[in-house]
Amino acid sequence: MSLAKFIVYQFILFTALILLNLYSDPYISRPFTHIDLIATCITAPVSIFLFSLVFKMYGSLNTRFRNKILLSVTGFLLAAIFLAGIDNLWFEIKGKMLFQ
Repeated sequence: MSLAKFIVYQFILFTALILLNLYSDPYISRPFTHIDLIATCITAPVSIFLFSLVFKMYGSLNTRFRNKILLSVTGFLLAAIFLAGIDNLWFEIKGKMLFQ
C-alpha cells in the first residue's frame, strides 16, 4: 500500500470516527436511561468496526511503526481541519439565510 493511499484511508476513517462521536455524544450522558443504552448499542459496534479497519491497515503498510503513527496523525489532522471547515461553511450559509 502506498503512503498516499494510507493517508486517504486514515482521513476517511478518522472522519467517520469523529462524526460518530459528534452525533452520538448528546445521547450518551448522565443520568443513564434507555436512550443511552440504545445509543451505546448502536455506536459501539460501529466504533469497533472502524477501529478494526484502522488496525488492519497498520499491518498492510510495510514501513516503520514511527512512520505509520506520523501518517495517522496527518490523517487525523486533515480530518479535523476538513470537518471544521465544513462546519464553519455550514453555519455561515445557515446564518446568512436566517438574516435575509
